[in-house]
Amino acid sequence: MTDRKMYMDVLRLAGETIMENGGETYRVEETVDRMGRAFGLEEVQSFAVPSGLIISFRLNGDSESSVLRVRRGSTDLERVDQVNQISRLVEAGKMDCARALEQLREIRSRKTGERQYPTILAAGLSAAGFCLMFGGAWMDWIVSAGTVAVQQLFFLWMRRKNLQSMMTVVLGAFLATLIPQALQPVLGLNQEAVIAGALMPLLPGLAMTNAVQDALRGDMISGVSHFTQAIMTAGLVAGGALTATTLLNVMGGVL
Repeated sequence: MTDRKMYMDVLRLAGETIMENGGETYRVEETVDRMGRAFGLEEVQSFAVPSGLIISFRLNGDSESSVLRVRRGSTDLERVDQVNQISRLVEAGKMDCARALEQLREIRSRKTGERQYPTILAAGLSAAGFCLMFGGAWMDWIVSAGTVAVQQLFFLWMRRKNLQSMMTVVLGAFLATLIPQALQPVLGLNQEAVIAGALMPLLPGLAMTNAVQDALRGDMISGVSHFTQAIMTAGLVAGGALTATTLLNVMGGVL
């Protein structure tokens, strides 16, 4: 017979994985509640905020609870989708607790950055598309895509060295502004279009979307938290771009 600890491990890993990889807090609570009820647990309760998760349930008259501090990682919606698939299988009675635990551990054991190269390509194409939308020519598209590829490779290196932080956004915006401005005299670029395209992948669209969704659902703690994160990220992007521009202006004045 499955013990309470195994049930809690499954619920905790499912919720933690969703939160760490960019999932909404309501999705975490819904997943935990659905899986708990599917396992036959009683009084399943969960409370998720962007930095933590509380889970409790009763089984055969005994209670079990867990308080978890969650640290946000990089956005990986593929992992979120995989956890959702496990949740659906559990709810349909097609996967037991032991198998669900095994699958969740397998998802979490996948190395960060293992499938990042398609992401780099997608980010480059996205930047090129935004550059086109802002009026860039074909050379501008190439430089914008190449700038974002360099930026994403830098992010990948930072993740592998466990150096990722909010300062990564500043450095990414710095590179997205510095490279086009440095190449502009040589290639005659439309630097506004190139820089705008290169900065777009850094903007906090997911955080702002989550903020609006949480607020509309009445979850004001998560809504305010995501909104604050989005505002801070946007400010860091602007700060990185301003730093690069100021540095080039100072160097140009000196030279």
